[in-house]
Amino acid sequence: MGESLKLGIKLRKFNRVCPITGYREESIKVGSPVIVQTDRGIEYGEIVSFLRGYPKTLSRDVQLKKVVRYATAEDAAKERSIEVMELDSYAKAVQKAAEYELPIRIINIEYLFDTSRAVVYYRVGENKKVANLRDFSRDLSALFSARVDLRQISPRDEARLFGGLGPCGRGLCCSVWLEKPRHVTVKMAKEQGLSISPTKTAGVCGRLMCCLEYEHGK
Repeated sequence: MGESLKLGIKLRKFNRVCPITGYREESIKVGSPVIVQTDRGIEYGEIVSFLRGYPKTLSRDVQLKKVVRYATAEDAAKERSIEVMELDSYAKAVQKAAEYELPIRIINIEYLFDTSRAVVYYRVGENKKVANLRDFSRDLSALFSARVDLRQISPRDEARLFGGLGPCGRGLCCSVWLEKPRHVTVKMAKEQGLSISPTKTAGVCGRLMCCLEYEHGK
């Protein structure tokens, strides 16, 4: 392996990549699925390599502790079953939120590999407030038979985590290379002769596109 080659673990959800350090080159099999321990618990991932150093979009919310072992065929089968569990749990969470008449939108469900913990990503409606989600969380824990962590995310967080294509036809900057979203204002767009329009100046997150800052002042 060349000196510039960097290795990391790509976790199973949202293209998160955690760097690997202190490894022996001869013991690493790039492309292999692995079981790892992060600061959240036991997770499933894949060893990936980068020729020009680590990407700027390294995981900021999950930290790798150690690689436990290479994944087995049984582990791979379980990983696929978890994807089915997440779809089922998503439907249950949406239904339960409606029962509680909560002004929230369930975005996604993420189980850790041992399925003892589920992270529920949600967004709150515009100009809405949620006083208490304790009962909602408790009911979800009973439905999922797992510890439930509720995580509120912003529109930009949603775009960064889930990715997609921008109006330019390329991957979203926030999910591909930006370390953090740009601070973009209406003034920046107007000074470039652009009219504010959801179809021309807004990204998939519904906010002003980060790229409006790139040419501002040039």
